[in-house]
Amino acid sequence: MTANADINSITKAKALKTASFLVEKYYDFLNRFSLNAGNYTLDITVIKDVARRYAYDVDRLHRYHGTERIDRHKIAGYLTYWICKLRPISLKNKDVYFENAKSPLFINEAFALFIAMGRFNAHYVQTGSDRKMVVGETLLDAFLYDLRYRTTTGDMLSMAFYLVEKNGV
Repeated sequence: MTANADINSITKAKALKTASFLVEKYYDFLNRFSLNAGNYTLDITVIKDVARRYAYDVDRLHRYHGTERIDRHKIAGYLTYWICKLRPISLKNKDVYFENAKSPLFINEAFALFIAMGRFNAHYVQTGSDRKMVVGETLLDAFLYDLRYRTTTGDMLSMAFYLVEKNGV
């Protein structure tokens, strides 16, 4: 087995683990915000693509930038970027717009931020910190809007998450 084949199999294994994690967190997200699962569809093929592209980004950081372990900011940034770019959640029931027009419009962006904030909070639990990452309503609205309508990159989002964490917004 060549070095490239070995790296590729490792990347595929990490992508599969990430995809499973994202599917699990999708249902946590729906439950947390009392969203009816019957109104939304999670495209498993797209989730696998999100995970694969995220894994390639991580692999690139390891190989070309010499990064041994990526930090929580980059994890959150790259996952957020790919979720928003590929949009794995779609609206199944158009009547949801009549209940809350904002909810279905920003569903992928809200899911991406749920994953990102969850990554930070998992880090705090692992390190024994009593901190908790909470984003205020004004910043949340700005994030949702920018993730939906503005051009971002995983690196830009990583920096934004770093600043949010540092300034405790």
